[in-house]
Amino acid sequence: MVVASDGRETEGDNVDEDRSYEYLLPENATKLATDSSYKKISYLTSQDQRDYEVADDAASGCTSHLQALPLIEDEENPEVFSSLEADGNPEVGFVSPEPPSGKDTGYAWLVLFLVFMVNLVTAGNFKSFGITYTIILDYFPDASGAQAGWILGLLMGCRCLLSPLMGALTVIIGPRKCIILGGLICAGSFLLAVPAFSIEYMAFTLGALFGAGMCLAETPGYIVVTDYFEKRRAFANGVRSAGNPMGGVIFSPLVVLLHRHFGFQGALIMMAGVMLQLAVFGMLMRPFDQHQRIVAEDFWREREQSKPSSYQNRHKVEENTQTVKKKPLQFSFFRNPSYLVYLAVVVCSTAALPNALFFLPVYGRTIGLTDMQNSFVSSYCSLTDSIMRLACGSIFSYKMFKTTHGFLVSLLIGAAGCLIVPLCGTMWQLIITATMFSLSMGFFWTLINILLAEQFGGDSMPSTWGFFRMVQGICSFVYPPFIGFVMDATGGMAAPYALMGTLMIGAAIIFSLQPFIARITGSKINLT
Repeated sequence: MVVASDGRETEGDNVDEDRSYEYLLPENATKLATDSSYKKISYLTSQDQRDYEVADDAASGCTSHLQALPLIEDEENPEVFSSLEADGNPEVGFVSPEPPSGKDTGYAWLVLFLVFMVNLVTAGNFKSFGITYTIILDYFPDASGAQAGWILGLLMGCRCLLSPLMGALTVIIGPRKCIILGGLICAGSFLLAVPAFSIEYMAFTLGALFGAGMCLAETPGYIVVTDYFEKRRAFANGVRSAGNPMGGVIFSPLVVLLHRHFGFQGALIMMAGVMLQLAVFGMLMRPFDQHQRIVAEDFWREREQSKPSSYQNRHKVEENTQTVKKKPLQFSFFRNPSYLVYLAVVVCSTAALPNALFFLPVYGRTIGLTDMQNSFVSSYCSLTDSIMRLACGSIFSYKMFKTTHGFLVSLLIGAAGCLIVPLCGTMWQLIITATMFSLSMGFFWTLINILLAEQFGGDSMPSTWGFFRMVQGICSFVYPPFIGFVMDATGGMAAPYALMGTLMIGAAIIFSLQPFIARITGSKINLT
């Protein structure tokens, strides 16, 4: 049947030529009719241009239905397409053409590579900071472990604590400007640290200032990857997060070599030059909304060249297209019990993530390892971490396991690794236990972004991820000096690693309770 513009139905043979009609399409005739047995078709897409003709189908019980046939534009039948636009009304018999999405294809992979490089440079330096920590202790021999711990505490704290602010800034001014500005701050922090006046001065430059620059350069990457990827988001997050440990593989021996050949101040100047490359990566990164507009413009330009009549359809589609705007900060998440579970998890897990890796060189010295052996262990840890993140992204992109189960297992494995570290007496034993901890870190940092995006929405990432990192930053101010204090009080690293492992077990227990908390409080989340 067909439906006239005044709402009256009529059989296919009783069509009044004086009225305009819209065809009703049976569900089995096109993939577009998904909500009901029949669906009104208002426009025709560029991908599914079809000529719909009325034909009888006795088997279906319908007097008539619309059968989709490929549109053939040739000299023998030139009116096939134009006849459906009779009287200049493009709304008769058409499905609205929509520009293709810019996600998961083309330029999105270049953006992923740029985010990977940003993480490699910033987090690589961060992960190799255990080596820098021992060099600073040598440069300031009178400094205690607690005093030197403030450098690490301020670095981790500012890197994480400012995440909500940097996430909001990314929404307001865009990721490109944030990354460029972050790179300049990182480079400036190394240059300002060259005089090395005191341990407190180093805590400000290489701690607070460098941490703020890292936060400003890194935070846009988490949001950009969520914007540019949907179907391949798990794999993209694996690649993005793999840049962090891969940087550790490169920077751990690099810091040792620069210190050996150029001294402490010379190494700082060289690292400032490396940090400036962040500005280059930022210049090449385009905000997703801008990229989608470019994709749409290319689509309409090609379509209008082939079919000038599509100009009217373009404006109708653009009028009906609404862009979802991100909110810089959504404090309502602090009233969501299911989200508060993640904040409790990060409070416990921050004791070991990434302090267990940072203090490995310190523990290595207690069992007689040289600086080069320590750098080898750190590089191995980072390489294993990188491989685990890529593997995690690949595995969970195929939905073979629940994301929540993988996250829970990562916490338990990390706890076991921390508890076993004090039992190691050689470099190879340390490598075996470090492998367990690397697996934990790889899965943890790959899956956390996926969980937040799937359970609370990708558009809320500036808030959910920002607050998560903020709480991590608050804890990062406390844990490194406290671990340094415990190390000084006990005269070894056994007690600090036992503390880290115990808190990781606590994080696993809290996370395992999330389904029960969601059920009791009535929180609607996707327990993937």
